[in-house]
Amino acid sequence: MFTGFLIRLDDIAENMDWDMMEKATDLFDKFNIKPILGIIPNNKDPELLNYPKKNIEFWDQVRAWKQKGWEIAMHGNNHVYDKICSKTDYLGLGGSSEFCDHTYEEQYKKLKEGLEKFNSENIKIKIFFAPNHTFDKNTILALKKCGINQILDGYGLMPYEENGMQFVPQLFYKLYTVPFGVQTFQIHLNYFKQKDFEEFEKFIKSNSKKIITYEQAISKLTNNLQHKIIRMVSKKALQLKRSIW
Repeated sequence: MFTGFLIRLDDIAENMDWDMMEKATDLFDKFNIKPILGIIPNNKDPELLNYPKKNIEFWDQVRAWKQKGWEIAMHGNNHVYDKICSKTDYLGLGGSSEFCDHTYEEQYKKLKEGLEKFNSENIKIKIFFAPNHTFDKNTILALKKCGINQILDGYGLMPYEENGMQFVPQLFYKLYTVPFGVQTFQIHLNYFKQKDFEEFEKFIKSNSKKIITYEQAISKLTNNLQHKIIRMVSKKALQLKRSIW
């Protein structure tokens, strides 16, 4: 059965842990890994703004990553949480949100503003994932209006289509693997300590042959019954685990 790992980097912005990003870049280049970068186009998150800027033009760097074949995704607009949703979000997780529980018009405005920034930098976007995994049906409607029809989030072990949107699931925060399916690992380099990086480096070295590109992952999209059942089971299990937290 097909198995592949995707590396997703969250919170990529002008202000970030650039030293850790450079270590990760060297590691990716060494093993020819092409991660998905979640770029915050108009970052206003107070916590993230405390990180340093790099002495280069940020969007030149984004274009350089894209030229390497790295996938560029839109990770919200400004990454500011201004709502708390109580499991009213699409994935039923609840929590702080930039999008969930806002009107369609408000969400469209947020997404359009973010997309305009990418467009002004001549970077085409087709993938979205929301900060804290919280989005709702209005987000999906607004994404479609913006011409984006792929979300790097969701349940299950294979990409699937639902409500006219293509989803590539993202289940695990830790480098935990199962023996089949497409698995996306969510990495926050800003929170990495040296020990975390060493564990990540060990994982990459051991699994480099199984790490795939985003295009390889989305090509495995399926809606067959077996994977629908796996998706439902994983949804219930992860929602239960999060409620215990």
